[in-house]
Amino acid sequence: MVYRDLEHLLEENRVFYHFSQISKIPRPSFLEKAVSDYLFNWAKDNHLEVVQDEKFNLLIRKPASPGYGAKRPIILQAHLDMVCEKASGHSHDFEMDPLHLQLDEDILSTGGRTTLGADNGIGIAIAMAILEDEALAHPPLDVILTTAEEEDMSGALAVEPSWFRTSRIINLDHAKDDEIVLGSSGGKGCELSIEASFNQPTSGLVSYRLTVDGLTGGHSGEDIDKGRAHAIMLIGRLLDDLRSQFDFEVADPKGGNFRLAIPREATVTLVFDPKDLEDIRAKIEAFREQIKKVYEESDPNLAMDLEAVAMPERILSKETSHQLIDVIMLYPNGISDMIGSLGGVESSCNLGELYLKEGQLMFVGEIRSSSPANRQFIYQQISVMAKRIGGKVREFAAYPSWIYWPQSELRSVAEKVYQTLFGDQIKALVLHAGLECGCFSDKIENMEAISIGPNNKDLHAPTERLSVSSTDKIYRYLLAILKQLD
Repeated sequence: MVYRDLEHLLEENRVFYHFSQISKIPRPSFLEKAVSDYLFNWAKDNHLEVVQDEKFNLLIRKPASPGYGAKRPIILQAHLDMVCEKASGHSHDFEMDPLHLQLDEDILSTGGRTTLGADNGIGIAIAMAILEDEALAHPPLDVILTTAEEEDMSGALAVEPSWFRTSRIINLDHAKDDEIVLGSSGGKGCELSIEASFNQPTSGLVSYRLTVDGLTGGHSGEDIDKGRAHAIMLIGRLLDDLRSQFDFEVADPKGGNFRLAIPREATVTLVFDPKDLEDIRAKIEAFREQIKKVYEESDPNLAMDLEAVAMPERILSKETSHQLIDVIMLYPNGISDMIGSLGGVESSCNLGELYLKEGQLMFVGEIRSSSPANRQFIYQQISVMAKRIGGKVREFAAYPSWIYWPQSELRSVAEKVYQTLFGDQIKALVLHAGLECGCFSDKIENMEAISIGPNNKDLHAPTERLSVSSTDKIYRYLLAILKQLD
């Protein structure tokens, strides 16, 4: 169906109506109480059994439809929180403001203002539409909605084993409608800190802010293989080039906003002798022209600017300035290993945040791998680098892998239904991103799980956009799976 405008979409499509309602409620990680309470009350109003735990996770149960009561229950699972990224210069308070929704033909977005929250709000909305529809055919349904998925998966890790009365799970957190996910990587955050030393700027120097921005960014797992530019790495490379020829100090380094997103922008203030200004400009321009050729397809709007700013009150010492550049140059950012048989990424690391905090230079990254040994190897790489440079490292927010299980009844049904509905074979893969099925595998004996979802592009970036027709496709696909389950 073609929808003429947003109002028409929300009137005619219950999935998108529910998505619009939850989009009015701020839901950053760890601040999901309001949306959890809304869904709790919604379930009560719809005469559904509902439980809310101390983490604000929800379990909503719906009885089987007539004739399906003897079938095994199935879990539908999604997460309540969203990544909160906004475009540079755009004013939006993610703890107060509703999301702006904009429909352009088949594409729902925020018009580039902020992340859309379809990751994973559209999964919630699909589950709500199924829960409220009494005309559908399905086994007993358990909908589990979790918190803090985008941070440390502490919501999913805290779900009580008693919530699981079945071994079958359909996760609704994938972003391509012709794929079925059968496993996912584990991961952990990594924080490297360096005690910074500072100096007062001497007279006769000038200060200029160097900025790298206009990048595409994206999800640090699912988009790590897209060849996109990384703002922190680019500014580090440029500073390394400059220090080979010029004498300068650094102040106010800042890059990225979230370890799970590929950084779209980075800035640093350079303090140097005014006689070097034109040569530094020329060096930056030459570097920019080289890099634009490398990223002309993935990041056509890449920009590098140098503009005069007020002299900062303090600057990093020469030693700390070099440590800053050294860390960026040595950081194991990007793909580490591939899975040959599946053609996907096995392990990677993303340096997602750079900032100063309480006299410390902070570098925050996300390590991903389906193998605990490979996750630890990358962490050790960072630890060895930190030791040599004089920093400290800690890990946090670890979550487990969802181990690939080649054969299962649920997978078989899902593949046959897709072939019947769409006349094509669905692609099976192990995802290089964390999905909450890994958090449940120790609580469910012989867990059978798949993950599906509609086409949703540029997750974790303000350009996030969702296909309406693809969402309708996945909804029909999910209903057909539920109807065919034993």
